[in-house]
Amino acid sequence: MMKREKKKSIHPYQILWLLPVVFAIHNIEELPFLQRWANEFLDKRPFMFLVRLYEFKNLAIAMILLTLTASIIVWMEYKKRNRLTLHLTVFCICLLLVNGVVHAGQFFVYRHYVPGLISAVLLMIPYMTYILYLFVQNNRIQTRGVMKYLVLSVIVMNPLIVIFLFISSLLAR
Repeated sequence: MMKREKKKSIHPYQILWLLPVVFAIHNIEELPFLQRWANEFLDKRPFMFLVRLYEFKNLAIAMILLTLTASIIVWMEYKKRNRLTLHLTVFCICLLLVNGVVHAGQFFVYRHYVPGLISAVLLMIPYMTYILYLFVQNNRIQTRGVMKYLVLSVIVMNPLIVIFLFISSLLAR
């Protein structure tokens, strides 16, 4: 009788390094279209004052800063692997998952392509979901902790985007 081979599981750290790559691809898809989309979306709405923040140069700087921030968080988690870096990493993953889900939701609301939709559906949502699953399966964090960070992500995602856009507008001067 032959022994069955135990299925080898993937550890989250084998693929965590892909996070900044996936995020950069998403940003590259968004960048050429986001200014026009924001102008159409924000036109004659209470948030019209934000239109200036969505100028191309501000968007480019903000996306670089956001990708750099995600990269630093992932690098810190690889180097330190302590409680703080783990929670920052899981929070970052949850933010990106929520961002991907928002893109998919916007597609259904607006019934047309929204900037970042393709990479959100094909890359961000599957990758972020899978990496969270691996962190839970490898007992790095509990499901309850992931849920808390998902709720927090829903609350802080838009304010964080505006903060990064504001900082980038200051840097672009």
